[in-house]
Amino acid sequence: MKATSAQTETSGEKKTDSPAVKPKTWVRRLAKILFRASVSVVVLIFFAQLIWRFSGSNRWELIQEKDGIKIYTLKAPGADLLQFRAIGRIRSTLPGVVAWMADPDACIIQGCSESIELGRVGEQIQYNYFQYGQRDFVIEVYLYQNPDTKQVVVNVSAAPDKAPPRDGYFRITNLNNKWRITPLENGMVEVEIENNMDPGGFVPNFLYNMKRPDGMYEILTNLESWVSPDKYQNAKFEFIKEKNSAPPTQASTAR
Repeated sequence: MKATSAQTETSGEKKTDSPAVKPKTWVRRLAKILFRASVSVVVLIFFAQLIWRFSGSNRWELIQEKDGIKIYTLKAPGADLLQFRAIGRIRSTLPGVVAWMADPDACIIQGCSESIELGRVGEQIQYNYFQYGQRDFVIEVYLYQNPDTKQVVVNVSAAPDKAPPRDGYFRITNLNNKWRITPLENGMVEVEIENNMDPGGFVPNFLYNMKRPDGMYEILTNLESWVSPDKYQNAKFEFIKEKNSAPPTQASTAR
């Protein structure tokens, strides 16, 4: 009887322990499943990123056409970031667009701050500093005009060493943008913008690639109103000749 009682007690103890063991087993199994799933996701992301990096036709491809504005992208093999091109037409003089671009305060309407001119070399080279959010830019702006077509080309490139770094700001060091301003008939000009920039910092590449076309569309949508003030439209530059004027005696050439 005593043995039977002891067996009963032992059997009762085992029954009370059994439910506590099962949850621990399921927790371990769930942890293993989650771990394997996480590893699989990381591996998939790695290979997807690898495939994306080495893909690309290295050609401009139209991705959007709206309100007369065309947006193109270019994917170069080996690059994570896309290059962008936007083309549209506005009513303006050639010097009007150039004068707006040369005005350090012009970018304030786009959200920049601390915009100042650092220096000039004649009419065709200018150095500017400005900030967007937690990023700051030091740029060289170089302008020239094709004496035959009268197209004005504006090269905008990073010149990070032209100003000391600022605490709390990420300095953009990889920027090589280009504007082409071509005179048309009836007071119209065609504006073509190429954007080739690495925003750096903590902006994911896919987010920049996704959002940048909207930003370029916004620029060309508003550009006509931005360049319309008389201080821009009445501006004159020695190196810029209007479409029906004689070619300059000493034409500037692209660098």
